[in-house]
Amino acid sequence: MGAAATDVWHSARSGFARLLGRGDSDREAVAVRRLDALAAEVAQASPAEHEAVRQRLLSIWQTRLIDLVEEDPTAAETLRSLRDELRSRLPVAQQQWVQTITSSASGATAQGVMFGNIINHPDRNADQPTGEARP
Repeated sequence: MGAAATDVWHSARSGFARLLGRGDSDREAVAVRRLDALAAEVAQASPAEHEAVRQRLLSIWQTRLIDLVEEDPTAAETLRSLRDELRSRLPVAQQQWVQTITSSASGATAQGVMFGNIINHPDRNADQPTGEARP
Protein backbone atom coordinates (compact mmCIF):
# COMPACT_ATOMS: atom_id res chain seq x y z
CA MET A 1 0.00 0.00 0.00
CA GLY A 2 2.86 2.35 0.72
CA ALA A 3 4.00 2.11 -2.89
CA ALA A 4 0.66 3.12 -4.45
CA ALA A 5 0.92 6.55 -6.07
CA THR A 6 4.75 6.56 -5.84
CA ASP A 7 7.57 5.93 -8.31
CA VAL A 8 7.92 2.45 -6.82
CA TRP A 9 4.40 1.51 -7.92
CA HIS A 10 5.38 -0.07 -11.26
CA SER A 11 7.81 -2.44 -9.54
CA ALA A 12 5.22 -3.25 -6.88
CA ARG A 13 2.53 -3.83 -9.49
CA SER A 14 4.61 -6.22 -11.59
CA GLY A 15 6.04 -8.04 -8.56
CA PHE A 16 2.64 -8.61 -6.93
CA ALA A 17 1.03 -9.55 -10.25
CA ARG A 18 3.68 -12.25 -10.79
CA LEU A 19 3.33 -13.45 -7.21
CA LEU A 20 -0.47 -13.59 -7.31
CA GLY A 21 -0.51 -15.06 -10.82
CA ARG A 22 1.75 -17.96 -9.79
CA GLY A 23 2.66 -18.71 -13.38
CA ASP A 24 -0.92 -18.50 -14.68
CA SER A 25 -1.32 -15.64 -17.18
CA ASP A 26 -5.07 -15.35 -16.58
CA ARG A 27 -4.60 -15.02 -12.81
CA GLU A 28 -1.79 -12.54 -13.39
CA ALA A 29 -4.09 -10.44 -15.63
CA VAL A 30 -6.75 -10.43 -12.89
CA ALA A 31 -4.14 -9.32 -10.37
CA VAL A 32 -3.00 -6.51 -12.69
CA ARG A 33 -6.59 -5.26 -13.06
CA ARG A 34 -7.08 -5.33 -9.28
CA LEU A 35 -3.78 -3.56 -8.66
CA ASP A 36 -4.59 -0.91 -11.27
CA ALA A 37 -7.98 -0.34 -9.60
CA LEU A 38 -6.20 0.01 -6.24
CA ALA A 39 -3.79 2.60 -7.62
CA ALA A 40 -6.59 4.51 -9.33
CA GLU A 41 -8.63 4.62 -6.14
CA VAL A 42 -5.68 5.94 -4.13
CA ALA A 43 -4.84 8.50 -6.83
CA GLN A 44 -8.43 9.74 -7.06
CA ALA A 45 -8.84 10.20 -3.30
CA SER A 46 -8.48 13.69 -1.94
CA PRO A 47 -5.43 14.25 0.27
CA ALA A 48 -7.70 14.20 3.31
CA GLU A 49 -9.07 10.80 2.27
CA HIS A 50 -5.76 9.12 1.33
CA GLU A 51 -5.11 7.45 4.66
CA ALA A 52 -8.68 6.16 5.07
CA VAL A 53 -8.65 4.77 1.51
CA ARG A 54 -5.26 3.13 2.04
CA GLN A 55 -6.36 1.53 5.30
CA ARG A 56 -9.54 0.12 3.72
CA LEU A 57 -7.61 -1.26 0.74
CA LEU A 58 -4.86 -2.57 3.00
CA SER A 59 -7.36 -4.80 4.77
CA ILE A 60 -8.58 -6.23 1.46
CA TRP A 61 -5.07 -6.91 0.18
CA GLN A 62 -3.90 -8.39 3.46
CA THR A 63 -6.70 -10.93 3.12
CA ARG A 64 -5.67 -11.74 -0.45
CA LEU A 65 -2.06 -12.26 0.58
CA ILE A 66 -3.01 -14.38 3.59
CA ASP A 67 -5.10 -16.56 1.28
CA LEU A 68 -2.16 -16.83 -1.12
CA VAL A 69 0.24 -17.98 1.61
CA GLU A 70 -2.32 -20.42 3.04
CA GLU A 71 -2.80 -21.95 -0.43
CA ASP A 72 0.93 -21.92 -1.20
CA PRO A 73 3.19 -21.62 1.87
CA THR A 74 6.24 -21.40 -0.38
CA ALA A 75 4.97 -17.98 -1.54
CA ALA A 76 5.73 -16.53 1.91
CA GLU A 77 9.45 -16.15 1.24
CA THR A 78 8.84 -14.53 -2.15
CA LEU A 79 6.34 -12.19 -0.53
CA ARG A 80 8.83 -11.22 2.20
CA SER A 81 11.55 -10.58 -0.39
CA LEU A 82 9.23 -8.43 -2.49
CA ARG A 83 8.12 -6.49 0.60
CA ASP A 84 11.72 -5.85 1.66
CA GLU A 85 12.78 -4.78 -1.83
CA LEU A 86 9.87 -2.37 -2.19
CA ARG A 87 10.24 -0.98 1.32
CA SER A 88 13.90 -0.19 0.68
CA ARG A 89 12.96 1.74 -2.47
CA LEU A 90 10.24 3.87 -0.88
CA PRO A 91 11.01 7.44 0.09
CA VAL A 92 12.27 7.62 3.67
CA ALA A 93 9.01 9.24 4.83
CA GLN A 94 7.11 6.15 3.70
CA GLN A 95 9.47 3.65 5.31
CA GLN A 96 8.43 4.61 8.81
CA TRP A 97 5.24 5.46 10.60
CA VAL A 98 4.93 7.49 13.77
CA GLN A 99 1.90 7.84 15.95
CA THR A 100 1.66 10.31 18.82
CA ILE A 101 -1.19 10.11 21.30
CA THR A 102 -1.66 12.63 24.07
CA SER A 103 -4.15 12.74 26.90
CA SER A 104 -4.20 15.61 29.38
CA ALA A 105 -7.62 15.66 31.03
CA SER A 106 -7.93 14.33 34.55
CA GLY A 107 -8.90 10.66 34.43
CA ALA A 108 -8.59 10.52 30.64
CA THR A 109 -7.31 7.49 28.78
CA ALA A 110 -5.43 7.72 25.49
CA GLN A 111 -5.28 4.76 23.12
CA GLY A 112 -3.91 4.22 19.68
CA VAL A 113 -3.23 1.54 17.14
CA MET A 114 -1.34 1.33 13.88
CA PHE A 115 -2.17 -1.16 11.15
CA GLY A 116 -4.95 -2.85 13.07
CA ASN A 117 -7.93 -2.30 15.28
CA ILE A 118 -8.59 -1.38 18.88
CA ILE A 119 -11.48 -3.16 20.49
CA ASN A 120 -12.62 -1.79 23.82
CA HIS A 121 -14.88 -3.66 26.15
CA PRO A 122 -16.40 -1.25 28.66
CA ASP A 123 -16.22 -2.21 32.29
CA ARG A 124 -19.89 -2.70 33.01
CA ASN A 125 -19.19 -2.45 36.75
CA ALA A 126 -17.12 0.75 36.59
CA ASP A 127 -19.87 3.05 37.82
CA GLN A 128 -20.90 0.77 40.71
CA PRO A 129 -19.44 1.18 44.19
CA THR A 130 -17.02 -1.57 45.22
CA GLY A 131 -18.85 -4.75 46.20
CA GLU A 132 -22.01 -3.95 44.22
CA ALA A 133 -21.69 -5.66 40.86
CA ARG A 134 -24.30 -5.04 38.19
CA PRO A 135 -26.16 -8.23 37.14
